[in-house]
Amino acid sequence: MAVQRLVAAAVLVALLSLVLNNIAAFTPSWVLQALEDGRKRNVGLWKMCPVGGRDDLQGASQRQCQSLGWGSDYAGYQESHSTVKLQFNMMRACNLIATVALTVGQLIFLLGLMELPFITQESQWWEEAIAALFQLASFVLVIGLVTFYRIGPYTHLSYSCYVNIAACLLATMAAAMLIWNILHRRDDCLAPRVIIFPPSLASHFHPRLDNDYVESPC
Repeated sequence: MAVQRLVAAAVLVALLSLVLNNIAAFTPSWVLQALEDGRKRNVGLWKMCPVGGRDDLQGASQRQCQSLGWGSDYAGYQESHSTVKLQFNMMRACNLIATVALTVGQLIFLLGLMELPFITQESQWWEEAIAALFQLASFVLVIGLVTFYRIGPYTHLSYSCYVNIAACLLATMAAAMLIWNILHRRDDCLAPRVIIFPPSLASHFHPRLDNDYVESPC
């Protein structure tokens, strides 16, 4: 039961990572860009919105948001179009891969709880598969976030980028919890499967059986 509780806790952490990753993906505030004419705009993975100076302009700006897709190269002031295109394409791909990995990990966990014939919680690969998927999610999020390290001098990271950093840390934590549990169980199983009690431990008041033993948990 302790193992199941640890796996369940890791899956809950990964679920929170999945939620944060999707929140960050569909907001337009990954970077705040300054344009040549002095205007500013928020650019996200799939949406771009101008930033107005007054409340009425902000309301109009929200109606002017544009959808972005693969290959969008909306660069800011003194930014390279090819660099911006690569940055956002990389982050879009990493975001999708992380979403799929975290979702599949959740599904494998649920299938194990259902005790299906082909997958149970006692399966050797069950916990290892979940850990590998969570580790893949954290790895690709790191790769995507690294692409935002080099940005223009007039461009600033916005809150969605930091939300995705939190999602990356949570995915890493979930994978670390599962990997620690797997390695801990393997260390326990390095002992012999049969532990022999020496005669000195036998009771003087009861006859000792020659095959007195106990099996290890592994």
